Amino acid sequence: MVQLLGGHGGTAVTWGAGFGWLRDVSSAAWIGPRLHPFAQDIGSVIPQGFAAYARLFHPVELDGSRRERWSDVAARNGRIVHSEMQFHMIAAPRGQTPSVDYNRGNHPRMGTLHVEQRRILVENLRRATATPDHCWFGMWEGFGGLGDGEVRERIELPGRNYLLYTGAIDRALESPFPFDQSPNLWWPEDRAWFVATEIDFDSTFVGGDDRLIAALVTDRRLEALPIALSARADAAADRINSGLNAQQEDGPVVDPTTGPE
Repeated sequence: MVQLLGGHGGTAVTWGAGFGWLRDVSSAAWIGPRLHPFAQDIGSVIPQGFAAYARLFHPVELDGSRRERWSDVAARNGRIVHSEMQFHMIAAPRGQTPSVDYNRGNHPRMGTLHVEQRRILVENLRRATATPDHCWFGMWEGFGGLGDGEVRERIELPGRNYLLYTGAIDRALESPFPFDQSPNLWWPEDRAWFVATEIDFDSTFVGGDDRLIAALVTDRRLEALPIALSARADAAADRINSGLNAQQEDGPVVDPTTGPE
């Protein structure tokens, strides 16, 4: 850990100076041209070109040791589970006006996938690449206190820049901070899959072949659903649960895909 003198005599602390940030970021040059315009849809954060995609829902943090699934929250509040659901929509009981409040307790972590979930993800991803010992990772440059060792080179993508580092797939379990922080982007040398954890999202997105995505969706240790690149992930994306509020408040929950319960 490196400590630097801050303004007014304070101490600014930086971490990660020995994390192995790279000056040559050319290995990431393929990503930008495959992204959709910034903030348009899922394809804005994960590149097109994969056979299938999945959305991994970050667990709801209840306290230091207990977590909850989004599907449990939705069931408790009479909401519908689907690939574009937004947490503020399922956290509000049906008939109650949802509110986006990122400062309240009992919510999923934004911009990072919990290390326990990453271990399970790595287990699945390792089997889906021929190059698990040669992977690439991107960490958003805007995290406070990142010691970049005067490395100025960045992966420059629409709306976001990242520091690049490399190593075996297990480096996805490491953090440059004294607290857990997942990489925001990672992929193997053979580009068999891609993982994106956008800093403003409470979910992680994975692109890969059909077999990998099916494995993630059926792994009961994870909470994942298939998703299309054209799906939205902004606060207004959950049109299904938003529609419940427009229906009769005391009527049956209606899932547009199945009809009344």
